[in-house]
Amino acid sequence: MNKILLCGLVTSAALLSSAAFADTTASVTLGGTVTSSLAITSAPTAAASALDLSGGQKLVKVADLTASTNNEQGLTLTATSGDLAKAGGTSIAFQVHTVADGAGAPVAGAFVVASGVDYSAGSVVAGSYDRDLYVLYSPAALQDPGAYSGSISLTVTDN
Repeated sequence: MNKILLCGLVTSAALLSSAAFADTTASVTLGGTVTSSLAITSAPTAAASALDLSGGQKLVKVADLTASTNNEQGLTLTATSGDLAKAGGTSIAFQVHTVADGAGAPVAGAFVVASGVDYSAGSVVAGSYDRDLYVLYSPAALQDPGAYSGSISLTVTDN
């Protein structure tokens, strides 16, 4: 009889323990990836490749820029400044600055980032960021004759 009682207790314990340890909740982990749509385009103006290098300060629109992002914190546009150079000649330093598309030329005092230092501007929301790119430079009154060249590198990053 003890044997029957012991078997009954083991069976009862097994049945009760399986019911007591059954899961009554579950979860599903969700996830996904949104690909960045960060992009920039530059449309140089005709003046960009035909700069007036006669003496005196010049302020010239050199490109129309469009940058865009789907990042809700916006983007940062960086433009390099530097020199117009000619082999064997004195270089001509230039500074860069942007304004809103169609806003008109900035004043010379707006060019606060020194030549050789990166200029940055940006947006704080997702979408398109349209800008006009200007350069400010001052050739010498007796600048060495010849062809001068330079470039502006543009990069865009998500904020």
